Parts: sequence; structure tokens; C-alpha cells
Amino acid sequence: MSQILLLVEQKENRRLLLEWLAVNYMVLLPNSTGEIDDLSQFNQSFGMGIIDGLALKRHWQWIAAKKQAEHPVCLPFLLITSRSDVGMATQFIWQTIDDLIIAPIEKIELQARVEILLRSRQLSLTLKLSHDQLDRSLQTAKELNDMKTSLLYMIAHDVRNPLNFIIGTTQVLTQYKSKLTDEKTQELLDKTQAAAKGIDLLLDDVLQLGKFESGKMAFCLLPLDLAKFCNELVGEFQSSLKLKPQTEPVTLIFVNHSPSTMACLEASLLRRILSNLLSNAIKYSPPNTQVIFELKVTENEAIFSVQDAGIGIPIADQERLFDSFYRAKNVGQIPGTGLGLNIVKKCVDLHSGEISLSSEEGVGSTFTVTLPIAQLAE
Repeated sequence: MSQILLLVEQKENRRLLLEWLAVNYMVLLPNSTGEIDDLSQFNQSFGMGIIDGLALKRHWQWIAAKKQAEHPVCLPFLLITSRSDVGMATQFIWQTIDDLIIAPIEKIELQARVEILLRSRQLSLTLKLSHDQLDRSLQTAKELNDMKTSLLYMIAHDVRNPLNFIIGTTQVLTQYKSKLTDEKTQELLDKTQAAAKGIDLLLDDVLQLGKFESGKMAFCLLPLDLAKFCNELVGEFQSSLKLKPQTEPVTLIFVNHSPSTMACLEASLLRRILSNLLSNAIKYSPPNTQVIFELKVTENEAIFSVQDAGIGIPIADQERLFDSFYRAKNVGQIPGTGLGLNIVKKCVDLHSGEISLSSEEGVGSTFTVTLPIAQLAE
């Protein structure tokens, strides 16, 4: 029901207007027993106001302030005045009044003018809402465009280094193959393969992000032996670690705390979660440290934790760590796009799971992922 503020000091007019309006509207009377002296404490919202000449002379500044506060939404005021008083009220009309009605008042005319003014307010509210929605859409479009620009820049930057390495290595193999030992040749081939795999993983992250944003990510729960799954994943990472200089090893250790590790989870998403966490832990760990990967399976949950003794994450960065393209301020020259943890969070959310972080700068980080597990069919 629309609310109408009644600021009419002429008692008989106030009584008559209240009687007519109360049938269809909620009428607000700041002071129904006498003159209205102070409206500064009146804070109720209303859809329009009806005012007479005496009240207009008293409160035109308050009315103008109210209308300005509602701008660009229309807050209409209807002036009730006699023909002889129109001239007196003219100095205030153009600042505060949207329509006027000449006394004596006709009920039908009053109803028509009130409905027109209320409709004007509703239309202005609708236009304001549409304008706000358009602003939000434009802002979203700008953010998406900025995101695409950032993504293209990061892809170009992160692909260039491994691509240059691959080009350089193939040139070395082509020109000096006869002079290289079999061991050196294999080392270059292994590193070339690792560089190519890095590019493939980066592009795969970009494709996965696109699937998440479009809502086209597949989700299929299948029975998994989580201990076997994690051991195989750790084996892949350990093989990659062997390609790094032996003077700077990072040791990856897997610990299984559960005798039974069968559970139903989405295998591809789980691999992406764990691969990103393990990759980050290794990448940000200093030489001669350990990354501890632990698994615990309960009746209802699978709990994975990845602990490192790396650079840690500043407290100021932890709140935004799962945002797209966001990277902590202390990563320095360590390469990365800021997509990995965002994808991890999306994969965890698809499982209706949780991810938590415990980290201290210069000490290390522990990521813990808790996923509800579907019961295996008997």
C-alpha cells in the first residue's frame, strides 16, 4: 500500500483528505492535533506528499532537501491551495511542488492527481533500477574484458619462457647431436618434454576456467581407491622432480592415515585439486625441504592436506588468494598466472566441500581440502 505524507495545517481540509485517502492509502500525519512546527525528526519513508500553502511556507526547505535526497527518483508533492493563494505560493512551487489542485477539492480529481503522481514515482523507481542494472552490466562487461586482457597477457608471458627453451633445445639437438652424449641428449629431451607439459597444463587451466564460467563442467562420481590414486599422482611429481638439479631437491612425501580408502569422487576434478596444490607447494618451497601430502578417509569425508616449508602467504593476501589471477605479493619472480587456486576452489565447491589455509610468511603453508564422499553401493 502506498504511503502518503499529509502536511495540511487547515484542519477541515486535513480531516477531509484523511477520510478520502485512508480508504486506499496509508496516510502519515506528523502531527494530527495542531500545527506542524518541526519535521527534522521525521524519518518515515513515503511515496508522495500532500501539502497546503501554510505548511509549504514553513517547510519548503525540508521538502526540497527530501526531494534532493531521493534524486534521481521522483518524490512528488501535491499542493492544495485556493485560487487567490496561488500567487503567494509561486515562489516555492518550482523548487518543491510537482502539481497543484485548487480548493474546493473534488474527490475524483484528487484521486486522479494522486494516482498520476504515484505512477510517476513508480516509473522513476523502475528507471532507476534499470539504470543501476545497466551500470552493473557495464561494470561486469568491463571486468570481463579486463580479465580477458590479463589472461592473454599472462598466457603470452608464461608460454614464452618454456617455448623459448623448447626452441633453443631443439636447435642444440639439431646442430650438436653428434657431439652430445646419450645421457645429455636424454636430459635435454626430458626437459623439453617438461617444458611442453608446462605449456599444456597452462592452456588446460585456461580451458577449465572457461568451462567453469560457462557452467559446462562435467561432474561424474566414480569409485576410487584414494590411496592408489594419490600414490600414482605422487609418483608423477617425483619423476618430474628428478629433472631438477640434484643440488636443489624438494622431497615429496605421501602419508596415508586410513586403512580403507575407497570413496566416490569426481576423478578429474580431484586430480586438478591435488595437482595444483602439490605443484604450488613444490614451486614455492626452498631447496632441501619437504612437502608432506596426507590423506585421511572417514565414514563421510575424504581429507587431503598439503604442507610445505615454503615462502608462506602474507595475511593481507590470504583473503583474496582464491580470486582469479590473484597472486601473493611475495612471489617475486616465481612464474604463475594466479589461476590454479581459483580452479581448485571451484573444483572443491562442485564437490560441496571446503578448503582451508594455514600459513605464515617465511615459515610455510598448509592447505586442507575436505570433500564429502558418496557411499559405495553394496
